[in-house]
Amino acid sequence: MERRLFAVRAATQIGRDSREEIIDAVCDVYDRVCEANGMDVSDMVSIMFTMTSDLRTTNPATALRTRDARFAVPLFCMQEPDVDNMLERTIRLIIHYYAPEHHTPKAVYLHGAANLRPDLS
Repeated sequence: MERRLFAVRAATQIGRDSREEIIDAVCDVYDRVCEANGMDVSDMVSIMFTMTSDLRTTNPATALRTRDARFAVPLFCMQEPDVDNMLERTIRLIIHYYAPEHHTPKAVYLHGAANLRPDLS
């Protein structure tokens, strides 16, 4: 079975900036995008996160590593550009992973972030 490299996006919005909410939200969106795409850590190349500037209590990579400090996939975090009328308290991620060549990536948008891409939610 031939495999190729894919990327899939996901996003979630949280109610308030707290370490616990960020950890819960990151782990939830990560689990859901993995389940929707039938992927596991051994398929992944990297995960990149962005977060809006109103989230300051912890970063998404740290949140995901609360499950396993030795998480084997490279993680990278960035701040979203501050743009007028952007969705607040939002965490986005993109996972690069290998899957069978005829796979179709399934994006996951949770909570208020579903408004970002209603066509994919």
